[in-house]
Amino acid sequence: MVRVIKSAVKCYKKKTKKTVGGKTKIYEYNQYLIPLKKSDDLECSEDVFILSQKQLNEITGREVSDLNQYFEDIMAYQGNVEEYENTIAEMEWKKSELSKSYQDLVTKNAKTNKKLKIESQRAKDLEETNQKLLKDIGAKNREYQDLKKKYDFELEKNKVMEEEINQKDKDIWSSLKSRLGSSVKKEQDEEGK
Repeated sequence: MVRVIKSAVKCYKKKTKKTVGGKTKIYEYNQYLIPLKKSDDLECSEDVFILSQKQLNEITGREVSDLNQYFEDIMAYQGNVEEYENTIAEMEWKKSELSKSYQDLVTKNAKTNKKLKIESQRAKDLEETNQKLLKDIGAKNREYQDLKKKYDFELEKNKVMEEEINQKDKDIWSSLKSRLGSSVKKEQDEEGK
């Protein structure tokens, strides 16, 4: 857990004497000291990072007295971030699964559309063939009707001719019969005389 250790920076002037080129010069500079308490529980040679109160206020947007709560909130947010990262990872996995399913569906749809186009073209070709066959059947039907009329006409003509022939045959037979009959009668008459 993050702890904020509060301490004041102490400044004092430090003077040093240095001999440069045989002359003694006195240099004065600021010395800074940040006193820590034993209760701050820091180990010797441990690295620490120091931010001024002004910088902390700018970063956090809070007063120093609220910083411990701020860092607790950050720790809670980190827990939430881990939870969100797990949720995001799970959603990424679901997204990849859905993407695979979507790709499968797109592929199936493309195949179905291709089959549908082929079947549609086939139906169109069959319809055209059907129309052509209907035209051919219509032409054949007209040809059949014409042939049937000719056949009926020839059949009627044949009947008439048969009747004429039968009539002529009858006439021939009756004339032959009557001739034969009259010849036979003559012969009988002659024999009888």
